[in-house]
Amino acid sequence: MSAAVRAPSAPSPAAGPPEASEPDRRPARAALGLAGTVLVAVWLSLVALSGVLDGAGWIPGTVLAALAVVAATATSRVLRLPGALAPLFGAGALVLVLTVLFLREPALLGLVPTPGSLSLGAELWREAAGVVAERPAPYPEAAALAFVAALATGVVTLFVDTVLVALRLPGISALGVLALLVVPALVLPESVGAAGTAAAVLAALVLLGGGRRFGAVREPRTAAAPGSWPRALVVGAGVLAVTLLVPGLVPGFVNGAFPQGSGLAGERASGVGPLRAVGQDLRSAEQLPRLEYTTSTGEPELLRVLTLADFSGAEWFPDATGLDPGLEDLGPTPFQPVGDGPERTAAVELRDWSERWLPLPWVPVDVTGLEDGDWAWSPRDLAVHGEQVPPEGAAYEVRSIAPEPTSARLREAPAAPETPELAPFLELPAETPAALRDAARDRAGDAPTAFDQALALQEWLRSDEFRYDVDVPLEQGYDAGGMGSLEEFLAVRAGYAGHFAPAMAVMARELGIPARVAVGYLPATGPEGSPGAAPGAEEPFGDAADPGAFEVLPRDAHAWPELWFEGSGWVRFEPTPGTGDLPGYAAEGSQDGDGQSQEGEGTAEPTGAPTDAPTPASTADSPETDAPSAEPTAVPTPEASAAPVPEEDAAPAAWLLWLGGVLAAALLALLAALPRLLRSRRRRRRLRVLGDAGAPASQRALAGWAEVEDLGVDHGLGRAAAETPRAYVDRLGAVVPAAAAPLGRLGRDVERALYAPGTAAWSPEAGPEDVTALRAGLAERGGPGARRARWLPRSVTTRR
Repeated sequence: MSAAVRAPSAPSPAAGPPEASEPDRRPARAALGLAGTVLVAVWLSLVALSGVLDGAGWIPGTVLAALAVVAATATSRVLRLPGALAPLFGAGALVLVLTVLFLREPALLGLVPTPGSLSLGAELWREAAGVVAERPAPYPEAAALAFVAALATGVVTLFVDTVLVALRLPGISALGVLALLVVPALVLPESVGAAGTAAAVLAALVLLGGGRRFGAVREPRTAAAPGSWPRALVVGAGVLAVTLLVPGLVPGFVNGAFPQGSGLAGERASGVGPLRAVGQDLRSAEQLPRLEYTTSTGEPELLRVLTLADFSGAEWFPDATGLDPGLEDLGPTPFQPVGDGPERTAAVELRDWSERWLPLPWVPVDVTGLEDGDWAWSPRDLAVHGEQVPPEGAAYEVRSIAPEPTSARLREAPAAPETPELAPFLELPAETPAALRDAARDRAGDAPTAFDQALALQEWLRSDEFRYDVDVPLEQGYDAGGMGSLEEFLAVRAGYAGHFAPAMAVMARELGIPARVAVGYLPATGPEGSPGAAPGAEEPFGDAADPGAFEVLPRDAHAWPELWFEGSGWVRFEPTPGTGDLPGYAAEGSQDGDGQSQEGEGTAEPTGAPTDAPTPASTADSPETDAPSAEPTAVPTPEASAAPVPEEDAAPAAWLLWLGGVLAAALLALLAALPRLLRSRRRRRRLRVLGDAGAPASQRALAGWAEVEDLGVDHGLGRAAAETPRAYVDRLGAVVPAAAAPLGRLGRDVERALYAPGTAAWSPEAGPEDVTALRAGLAERGGPGARRARWLPRSVTTRR
C-alpha cells in the first residue's frame, strides 16, 4: 500500500512523468554524460585562444581548470546532493586549481587560499593587463596570462555547466563558446582562423547534441524535439558571425602602430589608438622590420603615415572619410600646399605591415607601382589609404618634395584665417585639462608671433623639466591616449612621443594656432643588416646613419605636431626630448625667459645627461642599439620628482577588474535565482502536460499531482509517507478552503491513474487552472513560508 501511496511522486517510466529527467534526479550515467559534453565543448573552444597566446604554457592551466569545475559539479549530481550546490562545488574546485597552479606560495599548505593568495592573484591580474597594454597580440608566454586564461576558462566552464545541466538550455549554453571566441576575434583580426572557427562550431553542436542525448532539454526524450536542426544552424551561424563580422565592425584592435580597418562603428571605437600603439611598438621585445626603403639621396627619410585632428574621446583615431579615389591626382591642394624644395624619390617594400595607411616620405606628390587595392588619398593631409591591408612584399615608388620653410618666413606669417577648413584644427573638447591651457599661456602667451609661441612650447617640452621614458606612463597608468593621459603626463613630466606631440598640439590650439598630430617613423637608424648606432655612440636616437637600404623597425615609431602657418601650410615641430631629427627652422630661433626671439643655434640635443638605465623591453635588439626607449635624455628637475605619483593600480588593469566584477556579480545573481528558475521551468512543463488533450490521461493526472505535492513541500505542507492522496487533499483543503474544489478534481484524477483498470477509458477532470488556483490560495496565506516558496522552494532541493 505504501508503494502505491508514493507512486505519484515516483511514477513508472511507462507513464512518462515530467520529473523523470530533472537535473537533480538524473541517474549517474546522464550526469556523467553531460559532464563529458561540457568538458569536450570547452576544450574545443580553447583552440581559438592559440591565435593570440604564443607558446603552450597557458594550455595546462586552462585544461585543468575546466576539468576541475566539471568533475566537482558532476560529483555533486552523481551523489544526488541538492542541485543548488553543484555550481558552488564547481567554483570551489576552480579556486583550488588556481591556488595550486598559480598561488601556491602564500597559500596554507599550498592548497588553502589566504589573503596573500588574493594579493598575488591581483598582482598577476595587473601584470597580465600590463602585458596586453604594452604590446600587440599575439602575446608572449607569461605566468600572468596563463593565470587569467585559466580563470576565464573556469568561469566559462561554470557558466556552460550551469546553463546546460541545471537550466537545461543547450542553445544558450553555447554563449560560453562565443565568450572564449570573441576575445581573440576582437583583439587580433584573423587570429581565430579556420581551425578555431571549426572547433567552435563543433563545440556548439556538441552542446546541442549532448544536451539532447543525456536529457538536458525541455521535452521528454520520447521523440526528437522539433526545430533541433534550425537551432543548431542558428548557433553555428552565431559562431561564424563573431569570427567573421565582429572584427570588421569594431575597429581599433590592432597589431602595430596604426589602426587597421573601419567598419560601421567608425574609426572612433574604443581600442588601441595610434598614439598608445606607438608606445607599444617602442616597448616591444620583437623588432621585426616593418618595411625597407631606398632613397635617391642615399639618406633615410622621415616617413609619415596618418594624422590625428579630432582631440575628443578616450583614444584619438584618424579620419578615413572624404578621401579622393585613385592616386592620379595626388599632390598639392589649397589646404595642403607643398611649396618649393628639392625633389626626391624613394622605393618602398612592405614587410611586417598590417595597416591600411601607407608610409610615405613627406611631402608626397606621386605614388606609383601599387597593385589593385582601391587606393584613395586625403586632400587634408595627403595620406594614402587602402580598402585592404597590402600583402607582404608589396612595393611602390614615391616622388616627394622636401619643404624648406625658414624661421624668418614663418615668423612673418600672418595669423591663421578663420575659415571652415581650419576650424576643426582649433577645436578643444570640454575635458581639456586646465593645466595644459594654463601652461600654454604661461609659457608662450607673451611671445610676439605664432612661430615664437610654437618655439617656446617646443623648447619648454624639450627642456630638463621633462624626461623621455616609455615605461613610466605604462607603470603609472597614463599611457598615451586622450586628454586624461595628457593631464597625468603634465603632472609626472615623463613620457614619449605619444605624450609630447599631442601636448604641444593642444597647447598650440589654446593659443589660436591650428594644429594636428602626425604619426609615422623617424629616419631609420642604420642600413639593412646594420645593428644600428656604433657601440658607445652618444648621438640621440633618430639620427641618420650610413646611406643604403634602410629597415624601419617598431622602435622607430614616432609622433610629432604639425602647426599651420599662412603661406607655408602645415609645418612640423619636434617637442620630444632627445629626438635628433630636429627641423632646421625649428632650431634657428630659441626663446629667452621673456619670450623674445633670439637668433642662434637651437638645442637639437638634450641639455641633460641620461640618468635612467634602459629596461629589458627597451633593449630588445642589442645593448648597443641606440633605441628610443633605451635612452632617456634629460634630468628631471626637483619639481618633476616631487610630482604626485598615481596609485599603484594601473589604468590598463581597470577594464579587467570591471570585467571580473561583472562576471562575479552575474554568477552570484544566477546562483541566487537558480532555485526559482528551476522550479518555474518544472511547473511550466507539468502544466503543459496537464493541459495537453492529446497526452495519455494517466500522464496528465500524474503531472498535475506532482505539482500538488511540490507546492505542498514548498509551503511546508508536504505529504506524509503513509498519507493517501485523498487524505492529503482533505488536509490541504482545510488549510486552503478556496482551493478545495480544484484539489478534489486533482485528487480524483490521480486515484483513477493509480487504481483504475488499464483498459478503462477516462478523461481527467482537472486542468492547469486548478493548479494555478491552488498555488494562488497557498500564496495568499502569506508569511515567511510564502516568501521562501517563491525564492527558495524546498521541492528543488528535497529528494523524495
